[in-house]
Amino acid sequence: GWFHTCALTTAGAVKCWGDNLSGQVGDNSTMQRSTPVDVVGLGSGVAAISAGYQHTCALTTTGAVKCWGYNGYGQLGDGSTIDRLTPVDVVGLGSGVAAISAGMHHTCALTTTGAVKCWGRTSEGQLGDNSTTQRLTPVDVINLSSGVAAISAGRFHTCALTTAGAVKCWGYNLYGQLGD
Repeated sequence: GWFHTCALTTAGAVKCWGDNLSGQVGDNSTMQRSTPVDVVGLGSGVAAISAGYQHTCALTTTGAVKCWGYNGYGQLGDGSTIDRLTPVDVVGLGSGVAAISAGMHHTCALTTTGAVKCWGRTSEGQLGDNSTTQRLTPVDVINLSSGVAAISAGRFHTCALTTAGAVKCWGYNLYGQLGD
């Protein structure tokens, strides 16, 4: 993340440490942690994690997504803009997710069917839904309803690797980060 770090143990547990001003460490507090602490409710069953600017998300072994921390732009995907000190379920993503990536103020998920969904801040189009309207729950990325193998969310842009080996990017492009 920006000023916090998380680790996924071999037992499928999540531990985080560092800055915790918005609850991004997930231990039900806002106290800075200089050593790893357990994320509440994620002592097992986690397949992957991704740390954004001040939020963190986990992909469970059952294909569900849970997020916690700063939520000023809806990047936790729970339908609110309330910061969460412990993991909350992302609306509509209780199963069927293969990968996640947390950007600065947005988050994206790759479904098991190869589709991409994103939520949170989209001031620069980083959600890929052809709008600049903040989204508090996941929305479909236009033209990526199938055929995607991997995703990566950056500060204000997002990229996808297709199953054909092509790369597609969208969002902020002042420095040419979209590669077009």
